[in-house]
Amino acid sequence: MLILGLVVLLVITMLGITGMRTTVMQERMAGNLRQNHTALQAAEAALQAGLAYIENQATPPNAESSGSEHVWPACTVTGANADLPHAACTSLASVLGNWQGDLVNVSEGSTYQEVVGELGDAGTLPGVVEQPRIYIEVRYVPPLDAQQAAQGAGVHYYTVTAVGFGGSAKARAIVQSTVAKVFAL
Repeated sequence: MLILGLVVLLVITMLGITGMRTTVMQERMAGNLRQNHTALQAAEAALQAGLAYIENQATPPNAESSGSEHVWPACTVTGANADLPHAACTSLASVLGNWQGDLVNVSEGSTYQEVVGELGDAGTLPGVVEQPRIYIEVRYVPPLDAQQAAQGAGVHYYTVTAVGFGGSAKARAIVQSTVAKVFAL
């Protein structure tokens, strides 16, 4: 009888240990999912800030390699442009590669605070290890009329890419959207 009681106690102990391991694993998975959702929400907020920045521009922002107006040059939609260096065509790939590395490398693009500050909001996103970054590339389709082209009128395409972080350095999300903005004379 004593041996039977010990065997039953051993089985119950094993079930308890297995249940505890399962619970710990589920807690970890839930925490990872929360971090990924936080990163995705931060990236979406940064993407919306980048799109709002483009929409609020009355004239086309200058696309410079320094990103002084939060816009960088890229290859044009219609083909190669002699004014842009070939390296501009691969700049987005370089940015994405740096964003996927260590947090030390997350220095390209504009910060979330810089872009939303120009929109009249100086807020930061809570609960993230690093504030999101925004990278806007101009992709310009020149109008047919030379006078309009000289004044910057016509349809301009912008690719807005944003990276968001969760509460840990490993939780990241990168989202991207392309928007067309018509600038009139």
